Amino acid sequence: MTQTKHSATKDGEAAGHLNTRYWPATFEERGVVVPFTTPMLAFARARSDGNNGLEVIVPGLSGSSGVYIIGWSGVRDVFRMSVHDRAFHDMIETRKASTPREMRRCAHEIAMTGLSGPDAIDAAERAVEQEENERLLTNYYLVNSVVKSLAKADVQLSVAELSSAAGQKKVRGIMAGIANDLRVSSEQLYADIEKWSDMIAPVGVASMPHECRLRRLMTRLKAFRMNITAWGRNSNADPDGLAFLVADVALLTLDVGRDVLGEIDDHANDLKTALAKWSTVGPEIADGMNRISWLLDGWDHVIGLWEEVLDGALHEQKDALEEIVRMLPLVPTKELDAQNGKAWGELESAMRKFVKPLQNWQSGETDIELQLRIERRRAEALSEAS
Repeated sequence: MTQTKHSATKDGEAAGHLNTRYWPATFEERGVVVPFTTPMLAFARARSDGNNGLEVIVPGLSGSSGVYIIGWSGVRDVFRMSVHDRAFHDMIETRKASTPREMRRCAHEIAMTGLSGPDAIDAAERAVEQEENERLLTNYYLVNSVVKSLAKADVQLSVAELSSAAGQKKVRGIMAGIANDLRVSSEQLYADIEKWSDMIAPVGVASMPHECRLRRLMTRLKAFRMNITAWGRNSNADPDGLAFLVADVALLTLDVGRDVLGEIDDHANDLKTALAKWSTVGPEIADGMNRISWLLDGWDHVIGLWEEVLDGALHEQKDALEEIVRMLPLVPTKELDAQNGKAWGELESAMRKFVKPLQNWQSGETDIELQLRIERRRAEALSEAS
């Protein structure tokens, strides 16, 4: 059952409320991770407030074991925010950023202002460059797949050919023949392939030798799950089984993610049908990409936090594990089938039991060392793609 507790501001209006229900029903209810650098907001998520505005969700405030929900405009009143975070807060509010893609774009842009230092600028620039390279590479492999699968002649295009005037003329001729067979115009075929490659650029094409960002994150998540499971078995420092709880959530995420990626990849394995019925298939691919982006949102921060303490002292690893439990990106119930939903029915009560509350969150004190660690992790998360 959901319980709420209101906290009043000086003018008597409610600043927020406590929600003890841990398992969200949808991705939108879970919210998108906001990479703030202020320690008390390090695990915050933003979501729509249902009234054309935003609200922020922060776990474990005020000694609670729930999530604290605060109206977006009230965040500045409740927390002492860094200069970077105030500017970031304003940008998010102006753009109503409430999806992983929108938040990532805002995070890159605010990093490039230099408010978090030169390392953040470099990391954001590398990430943007890498994402553009992966978009172009995805387009190349998708075009090549279309030509190889649907052209009447056996043709293999190189990157050099696609970059030259003669090669592009050759491609246009091949595409005209394919478009004729599909009973669409050449212009429409080009436009559909371009839209397709832009949509799937974060995962790329399965046949690519290079893993794009979200596939790479899936690979890292698999390794993280194995590592934290081994730590739980061998450290003798986890009597409550937090490591296994985290590993179970990671496994569920991987299982759902594998299915979603499979659906996206299936369309690339049946190019003729996909392009002939693009008006139907396009939205299906877009929905799949939306789901995988939401599903993996926040895991780069979790993995980065654990990697930071892998070679550290045991007490640092235990502290990191407790932080991770508070920020776990739970798979919403809507994404689970009936069997999985029943099997994972005890997860919410386990989360409520193990989440470590944030203490002294209203003291106004700034933990400089913690803030520097958060800024460093944020820069590493931005640059992970490169």
